[in-house]
Amino acid sequence: MYKMSDEEFYQVYGRMPRKNKNKKKKVKVYWGRISIAAVVLIIAIVGIVKIAGAVSGKSKKGNDAKSAVTSSADKKGDDYYAAPENKENDVVYDGIELTVCIDAAHGGFDKGTLGEDDRLEKNDTLKIAEALKEYLESCGVKVIMTRTDDRYISVEERCKIANDNGADLFVSIHRSSSEIEGSDTHGFEAWIHTSKPEADKLFAEKIMARLQDVGISENRGVRAGYPNDNTSNYKINQLTVMPSVLLDMGYLTSSIDNQLLEASLEPYARAIGNAIINGANELGVTDENGARLLEGQLLSNKPAPVEKPTETESEPDESSESDDSSQSEYTDDTEYQYDDYQSYSDPETETDESVLTEDGMGYYTDPMMTE
Repeated sequence: MYKMSDEEFYQVYGRMPRKNKNKKKKVKVYWGRISIAAVVLIIAIVGIVKIAGAVSGKSKKGNDAKSAVTSSADKKGDDYYAAPENKENDVVYDGIELTVCIDAAHGGFDKGTLGEDDRLEKNDTLKIAEALKEYLESCGVKVIMTRTDDRYISVEERCKIANDNGADLFVSIHRSSSEIEGSDTHGFEAWIHTSKPEADKLFAEKIMARLQDVGISENRGVRAGYPNDNTSNYKINQLTVMPSVLLDMGYLTSSIDNQLLEASLEPYARAIGNAIINGANELGVTDENGARLLEGQLLSNKPAPVEKPTETESEPDESSESDDSSQSEYTDDTEYQYDDYQSYSDPETETDESVLTEDGMGYYTDPMMTE
């Protein structure tokens, strides 16, 4: 088809031809460049995803570690005994033929040591003793309590209660304290007679091991004698004929120990109870089913108690002396809030005469030391 030129069109029609301005121009597509750009974009996206994954992995790993610590701590509370894999740690016996005397240290005007927020030792010891009593009785163990309310009972009378009732084990519950401001002293420990009787030591070690399994701030171990004097004894370890353990359940001045006690009171009671029952079985007092094997009372091979002359009987508040396992060979710079010479006044029996303890040591929990 012949196409007129613009000049021919002008000669024929007398005007210039109209141009089509809407005609689309061809756009050249650079597919090579687009492909390269796409590849670069994909690589960048993959890199970003990998970096994000690495960061997330580190965060997850940190959280997992934190969760592991939390899980471990949780495991050491109620969940520890609730977990199926730990059920074997609970004693399932019933009617165990065993007699245990539980001593809630202090009471009445003898407040024991003082902790944070004016927390009193005498209240905590009774709370722990009652929880232990409840658990042991649920296993069929016969339990003798030296006190069941807030009253004062002398150390001699506490020991007499255990001896007269034929107890196979005497466990005296205490707590410690430190008067050093800002002190981070904490931990649980047990005290036995200086002669380290086999049965006493076995019970103490088993109790401490079980408590550590549940979770305590520090296992300060089993100790013999009296703080800073391994030739003397706490009175409960001297005046009882059966194996005896003075158990220090953490520091009243330690927020860590107080929180642990509040969170794990029942697990602690079960741990102590299980240790006692297992110890009795290991010593041949009972068989694996709890039936009595030993005829008569379980006796310790520690030196027999020496009766004191009447004229030298201890004063009525002597349980305000010391049971503090706190002052010990662990540190030389730790002082303890056990003021032997601090007198206590009973709101109901208050007199003008000060009641002093007879021990010269610098403590003020139960005066469990013999002269």
